[in-house]
Amino acid sequence: MKFIIGLFLSFAACSGLCEGLQITDAWSRATVEGRMGAVYATIENTSGNPIQIQGIKTDVAKVAEVHESYLDGSMMRMRHIEDFMIPAGEVRKLEPGGLHIMLMRLPEPLVEGAKFQVEFDLDEGGNITVPVIVGAMGQMSKPE
Repeated sequence: MKFIIGLFLSFAACSGLCEGLQITDAWSRATVEGRMGAVYATIENTSGNPIQIQGIKTDVAKVAEVHESYLDGSMMRMRHIEDFMIPAGEVRKLEPGGLHIMLMRLPEPLVEGAKFQVEFDLDEGGNITVPVIVGAMGQMSKPE
């Protein structure tokens, strides 16, 4: 019985790769008190079916959602993406100035060098937990 429960849990909670979805190079930037944060990563769907991310959770923010930055005339704006679908065989880059995971209502600022986890809940019931490294404020690429 313990074997069956363990097998079920291994399918339900994956680390970085699950059901054809691979999330790599996750990083964030340091923040100051009272400011929002963001997570950037590469998300690849290696399966033959589209995969939808139903929700995102992390201990460092009370709210985490996919947002998209876009240019509206001469003004940069953001909008929440409710149905974040990754088509079969495609890659989605989450990066500054584009798609990203918005971290809102941070209880504490994100500190350079810190690490935290983000959990992606998938439409078919599984989830992926991904480690995130925090870089410097204003950083534009993943810290090394």
